[in-house]
Amino acid sequence: VTANTLFPIGSATKAFTTFVMGQLLDEGKLDFDAPVRTYLPELSLFDPVATERITPRDLVTHRSGLPGHDLLWYGNTPRTRADMLKRLAYLPNSKDLRAAWQYNNLMYMTAGVMEERLTGKTWEENIRERILTPLGMKRTTLNNTDSQKDSDFSLGYRLDVDTDAVERMEFRDITTMGPAGSINSSV
Repeated sequence: VTANTLFPIGSATKAFTTFVMGQLLDEGKLDFDAPVRTYLPELSLFDPVATERITPRDLVTHRSGLPGHDLLWYGNTPRTRADMLKRLAYLPNSKDLRAAWQYNNLMYMTAGVMEERLTGKTWEENIRERILTPLGMKRTTLNNTDSQKDSDFSLGYRLDVDTDAVERMEFRDITTMGPAGSINSSV
């Protein structure tokens, strides 16, 4: 490991997504407390009241009423963000909107789609142009595929509890969930 080794930063990616939302607020393009449907009219959640009332602030504070539902995306790489946005309508909530904190990656994916809609650029383009380039973060990638093209990237390992053997883990492509956790960076 060197100061240039690329590591997945996982859910710390969410801070980048929220930072772009803050910029859009400053630019007058986003209101944290307006209904998300103001920006994504096609948004449909299982709970029709939540569909109409959920705000950008709710998306990024884990107050949607939806539990994780991570099996929708985890290991399902062929899906697009638009496809996953459509599937939110079939995911039952376990709490009312704003009634409880429940960690939810899909709401960050939704926030990324909203940013794309407001800027006319992909989430990746927004992150590069608004954060990485101005800060000179040249050792940062937005997906595992690009990291693996680099000469200095970290690998994941796990211990097989049955054999005590250390095994290399394969990378999971989570590009579709980029706004929730796909950034890789170095020190």
